[in-house]
Amino acid sequence: MKRYFFVLSPFGLAGLVFSFLLLTTCNPKSTTYEPTYSVDGGQKKTLLFGAPTQSYYEMYGPFVTYLNDHLPGLHIQTVASSNFSDYVDKLNARSFDIAMANGIMALGDSVRLGYSILGTSVDEAANAGVILVNKDSSINSFSDLKSKVVASVGDPGLGGHILQMLYLLKNGVNVNKDIKLKHLESFESVILNIYLGKCSAGFTTINAWNGFIKKRPEVATKVSKKWQTPAVEGNPLLIRNDVSEETISQLKRVILTMHLNEKGKKALADIGYLKFIPADSNTYLPLRNLLKEYRELIADPEK
Repeated sequence: MKRYFFVLSPFGLAGLVFSFLLLTTCNPKSTTYEPTYSVDGGQKKTLLFGAPTQSYYEMYGPFVTYLNDHLPGLHIQTVASSNFSDYVDKLNARSFDIAMANGIMALGDSVRLGYSILGTSVDEAANAGVILVNKDSSINSFSDLKSKVVASVGDPGLGGHILQMLYLLKNGVNVNKDIKLKHLESFESVILNIYLGKCSAGFTTINAWNGFIKKRPEVATKVSKKWQTPAVEGNPLLIRNDVSEETISQLKRVILTMHLNEKGKKALADIGYLKFIPADSNTYLPLRNLLKEYRELIADPEK
């Protein structure tokens, strides 16, 4: 397997610079895995950590730094995709050694194509989705969404699309007819489109919203959280199943205990989590019924 990538220089959510930061090619016929080696890492094994979009790079910085400080012989290098769709494609192409995902992915292609679950996140927001509105849009009730433009990253976004679509449906909004979905490539784009008045409302995860307004507090003057969906299982941390058992054991030892360390606790807080706990594919079986309900009741305009 050959990998070609550019290291992403840190920048905040305020930057929102749109550029392609990772170009990856993968030979699907390759069956052997050879870790790459960093030039200045003392021959440490380098594992690629996939970040969903550009803005997640800085958010995950302290988390990755903590891992590198506590994993002798290993070097974790973060790479970011240009948008969420690109991230999903690369995940399914097994371009990352370690990656965050959502519960739907834990049930789907990412696991079948060669990842296992290292652990699952636990967070204060309980992995809920939120529906944001522009304060000037006069959206006070669910019925006010009728004929409005609503921004979303789309399927397979769990906390950023599927939860909200089901939530609105159960509150009297015919999401197949009453709203005008506008597909965008990242949660940052969703929030900015609402802020700029290009959309009346939009979907993001609670963590994406909290992280964004922490960096851009002025956005909260025009955008507000209107509704929050019920919670679902936490986000899985995936590991490629051809990474050695020794390396997986090292990662588990550090990641599943980092909440007991003050620096680890802070690094987790920066990505909106309290801790990671052990998990496997059975952890996400309750999501099967939710996904089935979504597929049966909601028409996806992109499929």
